[in-house]
Amino acid sequence: MNNNLETGADNYFSMLGLPISFDIDKTTLTHNYHEIQKTVHPDKFANAGDLERRLSVQKAAWINDALETLKNPLRRSIYLLSLHGIELSDNDTSIDPAFLMEQMELRENLSEVAAKDDPLSELDTILDDVNARIKRTIKHLSGLFSKLLSESGSESDESLLKDAKTEVLKMQFLNRLQEECLNKEEDLADQF
Repeated sequence: MNNNLETGADNYFSMLGLPISFDIDKTTLTHNYHEIQKTVHPDKFANAGDLERRLSVQKAAWINDALETLKNPLRRSIYLLSLHGIELSDNDTSIDPAFLMEQMELRENLSEVAAKDDPLSELDTILDDVNARIKRTIKHLSGLFSKLLSESGSESDESLLKDAKTEVLKMQFLNRLQEECLNKEEDLADQF
Protein backbone atom coordinates (compact mmCIF):
# COMPACT_ATOMS: atom_id res chain seq x y z
CA MET A 1 0.00 0.00 0.00
CA ASN A 2 1.19 3.53 -0.75
CA ASN A 3 2.60 5.33 2.32
CA ASN A 4 0.78 8.51 1.31
CA LEU A 5 -2.48 6.80 2.15
CA GLU A 6 -1.52 5.65 5.62
CA THR A 7 -3.19 7.20 8.65
CA GLY A 8 -0.91 10.22 8.38
CA ALA A 9 0.05 12.88 10.84
CA ASP A 10 -1.51 13.12 14.25
CA ASN A 11 -2.74 16.71 13.79
CA TYR A 12 -3.47 19.18 11.02
CA PHE A 13 -0.33 21.20 11.66
CA SER A 14 2.11 18.30 11.35
CA MET A 15 0.13 16.86 8.43
CA LEU A 16 0.67 20.12 6.54
CA GLY A 17 4.29 20.51 7.67
CA LEU A 18 3.69 23.46 10.00
CA PRO A 19 4.61 24.05 13.63
CA ILE A 20 1.69 24.09 16.04
CA SER A 21 0.96 27.79 16.33
CA PHE A 22 -1.87 30.27 16.01
CA ASP A 23 0.26 32.37 13.67
CA ILE A 24 0.87 30.55 10.43
CA ASP A 25 2.51 31.37 7.14
CA LYS A 26 -0.38 31.13 4.69
CA THR A 27 1.97 30.86 1.70
CA THR A 28 3.68 27.83 3.24
CA LEU A 29 0.30 26.39 4.25
CA THR A 30 -1.02 26.65 0.69
CA HIS A 31 2.21 25.34 -0.86
CA ASN A 32 2.38 22.34 1.49
CA TYR A 33 -1.32 21.62 0.92
CA HIS A 34 -0.85 21.49 -2.86
CA GLU A 35 2.23 19.29 -2.58
CA ILE A 36 0.46 16.80 -0.31
CA GLN A 37 -2.73 16.89 -2.34
CA LYS A 38 -0.74 15.92 -5.46
CA THR A 39 0.32 12.68 -3.78
CA VAL A 40 -3.08 11.61 -2.43
CA HIS A 41 -5.58 13.01 -4.91
CA PRO A 42 -8.15 10.34 -5.80
CA ASP A 43 -7.43 10.76 -9.53
CA LYS A 44 -3.97 9.26 -8.91
CA PHE A 45 -5.67 6.11 -7.63
CA ALA A 46 -8.29 5.62 -10.36
CA ASN A 47 -6.74 2.27 -11.33
CA ALA A 48 -5.94 1.18 -7.76
CA GLY A 49 -7.92 -1.24 -5.65
CA ASP A 50 -11.09 -0.26 -3.80
CA LEU A 51 -9.31 0.13 -0.46
CA GLU A 52 -6.63 2.44 -1.86
CA ARG A 53 -9.26 4.53 -3.68
CA ARG A 54 -11.33 4.88 -0.49
CA LEU A 55 -8.25 5.76 1.53
CA SER A 56 -7.21 8.40 -1.01
CA VAL A 57 -10.68 9.98 -0.87
CA GLN A 58 -10.58 10.00 2.94
CA LYS A 59 -7.06 11.41 3.04
CA ALA A 60 -7.91 14.11 0.46
CA ALA A 61 -10.99 15.09 2.49
CA TRP A 62 -8.91 15.22 5.68
CA ILE A 63 -6.29 17.39 3.98
CA ASN A 64 -9.01 19.71 2.64
CA ASP A 65 -10.47 20.02 6.13
CA ALA A 66 -7.01 20.70 7.54
CA LEU A 67 -6.49 23.51 5.03
CA GLU A 68 -9.89 25.08 5.72
CA THR A 69 -9.33 24.82 9.46
CA LEU A 70 -5.83 26.26 9.54
CA LYS A 71 -6.44 29.14 7.14
CA ASN A 72 -9.41 30.44 9.15
CA PRO A 73 -8.45 32.16 12.46
CA LEU A 74 -11.64 31.13 14.25
CA ARG A 75 -11.51 27.50 13.14
CA ARG A 76 -7.75 27.41 13.82
CA SER A 77 -8.23 28.70 17.37
CA ILE A 78 -11.03 26.20 18.04
CA TYR A 79 -8.76 23.46 16.74
CA LEU A 80 -5.87 24.62 18.94
CA LEU A 81 -8.19 24.52 21.96
CA SER A 82 -9.27 21.00 21.02
CA LEU A 83 -5.61 19.93 20.91
CA HIS A 84 -5.50 21.04 24.56
CA GLY A 85 -8.65 19.08 25.42
CA ILE A 86 -10.98 22.10 25.38
CA GLU A 87 -14.22 21.64 23.45
CA LEU A 88 -16.69 24.46 22.94
CA SER A 89 -20.40 23.98 23.41
CA ASP A 90 -23.31 26.02 22.10
CA ASN A 91 -24.56 26.75 25.61
CA ASP A 92 -21.28 28.00 27.04
CA THR A 93 -21.96 30.99 29.29
CA SER A 94 -18.40 32.01 30.14
CA ILE A 95 -18.62 35.32 28.26
CA ASP A 96 -18.17 38.65 29.96
CA PRO A 97 -21.60 40.29 30.50
CA ALA A 98 -20.21 43.64 29.31
CA PHE A 99 -19.22 42.01 26.01
CA LEU A 100 -22.69 40.53 25.66
CA MET A 101 -24.23 43.97 26.24
CA GLU A 102 -21.98 45.42 23.51
CA GLN A 103 -23.15 42.66 21.18
CA MET A 104 -26.79 43.43 21.94
CA GLU A 105 -26.20 47.12 21.22
CA LEU A 106 -24.41 46.36 17.96
CA ARG A 107 -27.22 44.04 16.87
CA GLU A 108 -29.79 46.68 17.80
CA ASN A 109 -27.90 49.26 15.72
CA LEU A 110 -27.79 46.77 12.86
CA SER A 111 -31.53 46.14 13.07
CA GLU A 112 -32.21 49.90 12.86
CA VAL A 113 -29.84 50.59 9.97
CA ALA A 114 -32.51 50.43 7.25
CA ALA A 115 -34.36 53.36 8.85
CA LYS A 116 -31.30 55.66 8.67
CA ASP A 117 -30.92 58.42 6.07
CA ASP A 118 -27.88 56.67 4.56
CA PRO A 119 -28.26 53.02 5.57
CA LEU A 120 -25.27 51.75 3.56
CA SER A 121 -22.94 54.30 5.15
CA GLU A 122 -24.32 53.47 8.59
CA LEU A 123 -23.83 49.77 7.88
CA ASP A 124 -20.24 50.41 6.76
CA THR A 125 -19.58 52.10 10.10
CA ILE A 126 -20.96 49.12 12.01
CA LEU A 127 -19.05 46.65 9.83
CA ASP A 128 -15.80 48.61 10.27
CA ASP A 129 -16.32 48.47 14.05
CA VAL A 130 -16.98 44.72 13.97
CA ASN A 131 -13.94 44.10 11.73
CA ALA A 132 -11.74 46.13 14.09
CA ARG A 133 -13.02 44.09 17.04
CA ILE A 134 -12.25 40.85 15.17
CA LYS A 135 -8.71 42.05 14.42
CA ARG A 136 -8.16 42.91 18.10
CA THR A 137 -9.48 39.50 19.13
CA ILE A 138 -7.20 37.75 16.63
CA LYS A 139 -4.22 39.71 17.94
CA HIS A 140 -5.15 38.81 21.53
CA LEU A 141 -5.55 35.13 20.59
CA SER A 142 -2.16 35.20 18.87
CA GLY A 143 -0.55 36.39 22.09
CA LEU A 144 -2.43 33.91 24.27
CA PHE A 145 -1.61 30.91 22.08
CA SER A 146 2.00 32.04 21.74
CA LYS A 147 2.35 32.08 25.54
CA LEU A 148 0.43 28.84 25.91
CA LEU A 149 2.52 26.96 23.36
CA SER A 150 5.82 28.33 24.67
CA GLU A 151 5.01 27.69 28.34
CA SER A 152 3.50 24.26 27.83
CA GLY A 153 3.18 22.44 31.11
CA SER A 154 3.38 25.52 33.31
CA GLU A 155 0.88 26.40 36.01
CA SER A 156 -0.45 29.27 33.91
CA ASP A 157 -1.70 26.89 31.19
CA GLU A 158 -5.14 26.61 32.76
CA SER A 159 -5.51 30.38 32.98
CA LEU A 160 -4.25 30.89 29.42
CA LEU A 161 -6.62 28.20 28.12
CA LYS A 162 -9.54 29.81 29.93
CA ASP A 163 -8.64 33.22 28.46
CA ALA A 164 -8.19 31.74 24.99
CA LYS A 165 -11.55 29.98 25.22
CA THR A 166 -13.23 33.25 26.23
CA GLU A 167 -11.63 35.06 23.28
CA VAL A 168 -12.69 32.29 20.90
CA LEU A 169 -16.26 32.54 22.14
CA LYS A 170 -16.11 36.30 21.59
CA MET A 171 -14.78 35.79 18.09
CA GLN A 172 -17.67 33.41 17.35
CA PHE A 173 -20.11 36.18 18.32
CA LEU A 174 -18.22 38.73 16.26
CA ASN A 175 -18.02 36.48 13.21
CA ARG A 176 -21.77 35.88 13.36
CA LEU A 177 -22.34 39.61 13.64
CA GLN A 178 -20.00 40.23 10.71
CA GLU A 179 -21.99 37.72 8.66
CA GLU A 180 -25.26 39.43 9.65
CA CYS A 181 -23.80 42.77 8.53
CA LEU A 182 -22.80 41.32 5.16
CA ASN A 183 -26.26 39.78 4.73
CA LYS A 184 -27.85 43.11 5.63
CA GLU A 185 -25.58 44.81 3.08
CA GLU A 186 -26.86 42.46 0.36
CA ASP A 187 -30.46 43.13 1.42
CA LEU A 188 -29.92 46.89 1.32
CA ALA A 189 -28.13 46.73 -2.03
CA ASP A 190 -31.10 44.81 -3.48
CA GLN A 191 -33.41 47.64 -2.36
CA PHE A 192 -31.50 50.28 -4.31
